[in-house]
Amino acid sequence: MKKSLSLLLVVVILMGMTINTFGAKKFEKQTLHIVDGTTNREYSVSVVNLIMGGKDVISDVPGMLFNSRTIVPVRFISENLGAEVLWNQERREATIKTDEKEIVLKINSPKVYVNGEEHTLPDSVPAMLIGYDGNFRTMVPLRFVSEQLGMEVGWIGYTMTATIDKPLQKIKDISYDGSEKFPEVVIKTTGEVKTSSFFLMGSEVGGEDKLVVDIPNTILDIEDKSLFNGKGLINIDVYEREVKSIRASQFEVSPYKTRVVVDVDRKKGYETVYDEEKQELRIKLINSVKNVKVDNIHNVDTVVIKTAEEPSYNIMFLKDKVVVDVLDSLLKYNGEALDVNEGVIKGVRFSQFNPDHNYEPDDEITRIVVDLEEGTSLDNVYIEHMENEIYVFVAGKPLDGFDYYKEDINLAKLEIQTDGQGKYVKSYNKSNRELTLKVLKDSIALQDLELDVDDSIVKYIKIDDEKSEDHYYINIKLADGTTFEENSDSNGTDKIAFSFINDKVKESIYKDKLIVIDPGHGRHDPGAISPILKLKEKDIVLDISLKLKKLLENEGFKVYMTREDDTYVELYDRSTIANELGADAFVSVHANAFPRSNSVEGVQVLYYPNDGRDNKTFAAMTRDSLVEELNTPDKGIIERPRLVVIRETKMPAVLLEVGFLTNPREEKLLSQPDYRQRCAEGSYKGIMEYFNKVLMK
Repeated sequence: MKKSLSLLLVVVILMGMTINTFGAKKFEKQTLHIVDGTTNREYSVSVVNLIMGGKDVISDVPGMLFNSRTIVPVRFISENLGAEVLWNQERREATIKTDEKEIVLKINSPKVYVNGEEHTLPDSVPAMLIGYDGNFRTMVPLRFVSEQLGMEVGWIGYTMTATIDKPLQKIKDISYDGSEKFPEVVIKTTGEVKTSSFFLMGSEVGGEDKLVVDIPNTILDIEDKSLFNGKGLINIDVYEREVKSIRASQFEVSPYKTRVVVDVDRKKGYETVYDEEKQELRIKLINSVKNVKVDNIHNVDTVVIKTAEEPSYNIMFLKDKVVVDVLDSLLKYNGEALDVNEGVIKGVRFSQFNPDHNYEPDDEITRIVVDLEEGTSLDNVYIEHMENEIYVFVAGKPLDGFDYYKEDINLAKLEIQTDGQGKYVKSYNKSNRELTLKVLKDSIALQDLELDVDDSIVKYIKIDDEKSEDHYYINIKLADGTTFEENSDSNGTDKIAFSFINDKVKESIYKDKLIVIDPGHGRHDPGAISPILKLKEKDIVLDISLKLKKLLENEGFKVYMTREDDTYVELYDRSTIANELGADAFVSVHANAFPRSNSVEGVQVLYYPNDGRDNKTFAAMTRDSLVEELNTPDKGIIERPRLVVIRETKMPAVLLEVGFLTNPREEKLLSQPDYRQRCAEGSYKGIMEYFNKVLMK
């Protein structure tokens, strides 16, 4: 039996196979149940979060504390520190090689050889073969190996986080450079630094837009002392090319971290680059393409190009393809080309384009090519953009001339362009709050469809093409409290226009309250993956969070999402977003997993204890409402004093675990949109109770 087990371990180590994928759940766990792959002895160890250069390290087997020392998968060394890792099964040795170092570690031996010289590992904690949730990995001592490879390791004890950074540097100067094509913030350092960053779209909730850049393991040591204000903070006024000001501070000292904030007057894209020759960190404000996908929008196959800011772009129609060049942009999406072969779209390709004779040599261009079925008429292709998304509709523009948009928290407008003197008849059913427009088909071409708006002003808009041969019937269901104003002449007009006003939302007692919703995981971190349906936690919780956002906005709350698509936000950044915005409450949404038993089910809510924010009451109320709404077992409210997102926030905060993806019943339920809506409604009711009975009492 032991021989078979050893053979299995060798295959897993060499091939990097994953038997189960629950390792990414480590951020919600405090302890792990592990197995020593050599002795089969079982242990319970503490989880260690890993931050490399300011960014979270995601791996199927997490870092862990063993005999007071942090050990990490050897693959972490190869993937993050640029070393080559070799495995010798006969000698049971891992060799870590760089141009300057060769480190040889033997499984279960406290001895290590560095360039042939023997050393004893700190506390005699050796390299080990560790099993966690079916994944077996060679684990090595983090501090010893990292420091041998020229890195510095820090420790944040209260969140059990190890930081791995380039050697400590000083920041000597910060300035603005508007002389180049794209404005830049230039940061002079004494040596190479790494960054983590995010853009805060504060204007969406009544605040300010800003770019936040953290530079770990740096000391703010500006030589020009005139840049400091009386509080020891740097504040540089710019007010040029959409940059308002630059601020900087020594944000942390254990370990060191410098924070730079760039205040801008609208949503901006950016990239950070370190120039080793000049010893400069340059933050370039330039648009970026963040995502490319194919979707079905109003029954039309559509390529959606998401950018960091409102884009400028050129379009070329070629034989059987459409080319979209996003100007002044960098491709920041690392997904694969899309092989679609549905409808008339064959596929979508994208790349950073090398400028040809149509452009200047220094132009930065992202090129997206939409390949179409042979013989597709380009007359059926329509391209437009809204805010920071470009839509390539392949079958004509859906709802051509039909435009519904929200202008303010309590105001929306509907505009329908008609040919010539289009006549229409309106009627209003007060009992069910439904406005009906009867529009001549000769004046406009529409499709038979239903728009699920549900934006706190309008519930839905239905276009009925079948009720009459001569007329469209457009039914507009108004939300509770919404009234309408007619802005067009019903006797004959080339534009039908209506305004919808909901003063109930505008005058809501919650209108000045801000809730930050944090959908867990994202992008390269899938979270838990269910064993049967292969549901990814990141997708389930994003859908629940978007539904929760809508429910809260319908009550008049301002709501900010840490992510609204399949992106990843660093753990410390999630809490920073809420703190920077001055949120009134923080809700992180997750789904649970317990691979050791598929019988475990129910709702669990995590909270940070004993700091005066009354998190426990918040947790109890959200737990109670979820249990009642979902009719599921109560798994309790659990203290999590080390969990970053609920510890580092400054407002009442909870982490909701809405169900277990490892339980067959809850896995099936969480796959259903109606059940995810109930998860959102249970969360919403608990939040409402907490605001009504505690925060606003």
